[in-house]
Amino acid sequence: MPPRPARDQQNDDAPPPPPPPSMTPYERASVDMLAGITRLLERQLERPRKSHEEDVAERFCQQGEKGVCRHY
Repeated sequence: MPPRPARDQQNDDAPPPPPPPSMTPYERASVDMLAGITRLLERQLERPRKSHEEDVAERFCQQGEKGVCRHY
């Protein structure tokens, strides 16, 4: 059996491996859904995000509070 690629080298767009045939359609759909959620969470963790406080401050400044916001 060939070695499996490292998790960070896998293609995110590749479909997940097919589940064993003994699973019901409901179980198969659940496995597919969980695999999709896992891929989304992994991609989200790879991207740096602003903190919640920065996001709230930015939205507050965009609402037009001129004297409070320095960077707008």
